[in-house]
Amino acid sequence: MARIKDEDYAYATARIRAKEIKLMSRSRLERLLDTADPSDAMKLLIESGYGSDHPEIGKGGENDIEMLLSGEMKKAYALLSDILPEPQVLDLFLRQYDYLNAKLIIKAEFMGIDVSKRLSRLGTLKPEKLLKSIADRKLEELPEIFGKAIMDSLEAFSQTGDPQTVDFILDKAGYENMMEDARNAEEPFLIELVKRMTDTANIRIFVRARLLSKSGEFIRSALIPGGSIAEKTLDELAECTLEQFLEELKHTDYSDLSESLLKAVKHPNGISEVEKTLDDSILLFLKRSKYVTMGIEPVIAYLFMKETEIKNARLILTGKINKISQETIKERLRLGYA
Repeated sequence: MARIKDEDYAYATARIRAKEIKLMSRSRLERLLDTADPSDAMKLLIESGYGSDHPEIGKGGENDIEMLLSGEMKKAYALLSDILPEPQVLDLFLRQYDYLNAKLIIKAEFMGIDVSKRLSRLGTLKPEKLLKSIADRKLEELPEIFGKAIMDSLEAFSQTGDPQTVDFILDKAGYENMMEDARNAEEPFLIELVKRMTDTANIRIFVRARLLSKSGEFIRSALIPGGSIAEKTLDELAECTLEQFLEELKHTDYSDLSESLLKAVKHPNGISEVEKTLDDSILLFLKRSKYVTMGIEPVIAYLFMKETEIKNARLILTGKINKISQETIKERLRLGYA
């Protein structure tokens, strides 16, 4: 795929600038948080434009919530597919749903359960096709990196019985696939974004592993190659304490994250706070696109911001269903675009 010129994104950028102002503001998010129950929260989301493609949505059951939120994400991808000069670039982000589906299918096969109704329809492959390809072991029909990762996962799981091996193999392949797509698009911005996503995934792996008292060997087996932090550096850091690791981060491009993560790990909900801090770091990087007049940057930033809006809505709705305190839910909310 040849690189698209920035001026070819003029129409897409103009459409996105008009859409950005309709993203949920902090005040509207707080209104959602202040609603009495999931049913009222659903009504407010519907007033905000959610669910226009699902008029049959009911009053706040878990199935209705998932239909509402996944439908909104599907609408966002449909919009970008319509306005981008080369919609194929979206495959970079859509593939994550293929990999998530593959994880579910493989684990379900070994457990003897049916997950067909839980599979996402947002990927590049129809879930029915993926389910059949894995069941029939006709993996040559799938993209090369993906097919090989599924075969390796099936073999590893059958030998170890450990579902984490499936996650490790498919996660590494997923990021490799994203970088291949970014390089094929010849977009420096996408390459940098994928590297940052890989780096934050590795930081997440290390911090979570240390908080859960996992070994250096476990960390090495989970780390994902391809980021801007050298593999040799990551290998050496695998034996560090959490404090040593965060101190070493100060000597990388993520020096600003070191202090934030140190505060996060000391929080009572350490792992959740770490997840939030790392998610926010990607959003802060994407906010630079506000100053780009034409190009792919504002379009992809909008996609992430919409995804964050939906993630925040899910946190609020599921929090209300599970009777989680309003203050706890508020602490977990991600950055918005404002």
